[in-house]
Amino acid sequence: MEKEYYSKIALAFLLFLTIISPFGIFLYAFVKVTGESIMNASFASLGYLSSIDLLFSISVGLFSTLVSVLIGALICFYLIISGKTKLKYGILNIVLVLPHIGFAYIIYLFFSQTGFLFRFLDLFGIAADINLVNDGWGVGIFLNYVLKEIPFVILYLLATHKPQNKDHIFAATDLGAGYFETFRKIYLPLNSVQVVSISIVIFAFIIGNYEVPNLLGANTPQFFSVSALNNFQSIDPDQNIAAYLKVTIIFFTAFLMSIFLRLLVRRMR
Repeated sequence: MEKEYYSKIALAFLLFLTIISPFGIFLYAFVKVTGESIMNASFASLGYLSSIDLLFSISVGLFSTLVSVLIGALICFYLIISGKTKLKYGILNIVLVLPHIGFAYIIYLFFSQTGFLFRFLDLFGIAADINLVNDGWGVGIFLNYVLKEIPFVILYLLATHKPQNKDHIFAATDLGAGYFETFRKIYLPLNSVQVVSISIVIFAFIIGNYEVPNLLGANTPQFFSVSALNNFQSIDPDQNIAAYLKVTIIFFTAFLMSIFLRLLVRRMR
């Protein structure tokens, strides 16, 4: 009973610090701007909201998150069972410190139609009529996020890996479980909290980021964050209101996705 009492005091104190901290000021400003934008919304401003752009952003974000977390978890699992977790992964750190916009330029220079890849294929007489950058499917955006986030996933899962989980993995292997079976039935359930946490972080970043889709994306469909920035830079008040509404939608989309993933991991456990 006494422990529960002190837990409530600690929670109340933490809430108080959050309110008076810079985060609390940001939260107050966000709520105020959101409320004013909703109150001043008109049919003209709502006309700038595109469900196609939103679905495109969510689809690319979910697919990029799923692939990067899955590949990162598989590589981390391999490093654990092979006993190579204590090595210095310098190349992973290099990718991490490189800004997303810098990595996006590398993707553009390599995969654009006048980039290195197609110039290299042209040397052998191979004419590839494929557009991997500034395309309507978001391939360039997907490549950028997957290649950039996989090292982040690996290092995060290695850092949060519990040594005792290794015994369960080796026990399953000794009992005849295959590589992917052990990964699916042992590794993922034991690290479900870490996998969901990193998935939430990556998805929230992707759906709110605008530099990468602005450089590698097409004009239509357009990432929701890019269109929000374009509306914000306009001198039209209706577009300004639409920009605030889009930011609010992005925030609640990431928030609802985090709730969904947390409920999913509770059911899995």
